[in-house]
Amino acid sequence: MTRRLWWGRLFGVLSQLAGIGLLLVSAWLIVRAAERPPVLYLMVAIVAVRFFGLSRALLRYVERLLTHDAAFSRVTEARIAVYRDLDRVAPAGMPAHRRGDLVSRVVSDVDAIQDRVLRLRGPWIIALVSCGVTIAVVGLIDPVAGIVLTASTVVSMLVVRVVVPWSVRRAGSLTAQWRGDLAADVSQAVLAAPDLVAYGATDVLRAATHRSTGALAGAQRRAAVMTGLGEALVLVATGVAMALIAAGADGLAPVLLGVVLLAPLALVEPLTALTDAERLRPEIEGAERRLDELRSAADAIADPARPMPLPASYDLVARDLAIGWTSTLVDGIDLDLPAGAVVGLRGPSGSGKSTLAQTLVRLVEPRGGQVLLGGVDVRDLAAADVRSVVGYLGQDEIVFDTTIRENLRIADPDATEAQMLAAVATAGLGDFVASLPDGLDTTVGERGNRLSGGERQRLCLARLVLGGHRVLVVDEPTEHLDASAGEALMDDLLRLAPGRSLVVISHSPSVLGRLDHVVSLGERERDAHRIAV
Repeated sequence: MTRRLWWGRLFGVLSQLAGIGLLLVSAWLIVRAAERPPVLYLMVAIVAVRFFGLSRALLRYVERLLTHDAAFSRVTEARIAVYRDLDRVAPAGMPAHRRGDLVSRVVSDVDAIQDRVLRLRGPWIIALVSCGVTIAVVGLIDPVAGIVLTASTVVSMLVVRVVVPWSVRRAGSLTAQWRGDLAADVSQAVLAAPDLVAYGATDVLRAATHRSTGALAGAQRRAAVMTGLGEALVLVATGVAMALIAAGADGLAPVLLGVVLLAPLALVEPLTALTDAERLRPEIEGAERRLDELRSAADAIADPARPMPLPASYDLVARDLAIGWTSTLVDGIDLDLPAGAVVGLRGPSGSGKSTLAQTLVRLVEPRGGQVLLGGVDVRDLAAADVRSVVGYLGQDEIVFDTTIRENLRIADPDATEAQMLAAVATAGLGDFVASLPDGLDTTVGERGNRLSGGERQRLCLARLVLGGHRVLVVDEPTEHLDASAGEALMDDLLRLAPGRSLVVISHSPSVLGRLDHVVSLGERERDAHRIAV
């Protein structure tokens, strides 16, 4: 990748030099042709003009091909690293950030790495080399013109490097932050749209989105103004240089005067490219800081240095367990769940039911006490190993806009079709899949909107079955389902025991009434709960 990048930059320099050569040779050719020499005296210049004109486009194409290929490879690696960081800190690693803002980091901020390679470093390398070569050529023709061109080029580069990013920062044009806010507002609008429409509250969120859009547009306008001012400064420096060169070139031959006089104009393109590059610098640096913030976020779950192997038994036990996200919500929880048992968990909203579920699944660290799997403290096991045994089914699980088959493959990418069909049959979805013309290749729509609520829950349950989880923590399984669909889903869930252990979290009396053992989480500061099954 690095070799491709440097080869691409070399071709970029050659392309820029071809453009400069085209202008300077054309100036020589026009002046020399005005003297009406024999046409053979002009043949070399004519061929050179054609060569530079054709090679410029070809070299630019090769440069873009190589540099973009290298940049896309680097961006792909960076995006994978961001996904790994999100997986590492999820679900509570960055609680202060909204979902859309995290999406913006995955998409827009990672693209800033590509911008640094292509639109920041690349223009500077091309400008430095091409300006240096041009100044050297002009200096050989006329040392005074070379000095003037050097001074104007250095001044232009310093002004662009210092003034443009400073002005952008001073104008508050850090679009990465505003883009993150806009992405968060739009994401919230998409997710909450049905409820907002139902309650007639769309104006509130629409106004917030318009504010984010206006702030982003304003930042981009201010950045464009700064870019224009930088380009204006380059053009002013170019005009001054041309005037000084014209004033001090009295003894120079006319054919060479045209060359040195147009040399500052030949450098306008690489120098103005620097203004756009420096306009992006604050945004790129801001995006990189946001990615560094994600990279440096603490792990949500710390794996031991030497994880113990998974035990053969999958008995799940909690002893004097304290749970919570940033502070202790409930403590003193005792729970015994032998292999194949079914336990219900009830409690008022905010009592910690879902927090307990995510603690059992090793998504949240216990704030005290122990969770034992097969007699081994889960903190002595790799989190991924614990989650391969203990699975979680939430009340609003994600179903991806693809086929049933691909949704199942999330649990086991190597699963055969027979294994997938067995999993959907176990989840009570076998007859439904068999009735579909495309079977497992049926698309489920965005967020599974082509499926009923019960079918979505069963598809998510089939994923857990296919993944081989032996302990299932099910959070509000009948939420959003009518009574008959909820009853049928509970029939299929309870049928999984005793092959699998079940922890069923619910506030529904009809669900809890079907369970032999129920644990209650109260609202007291310290509430001990013990169930032996």
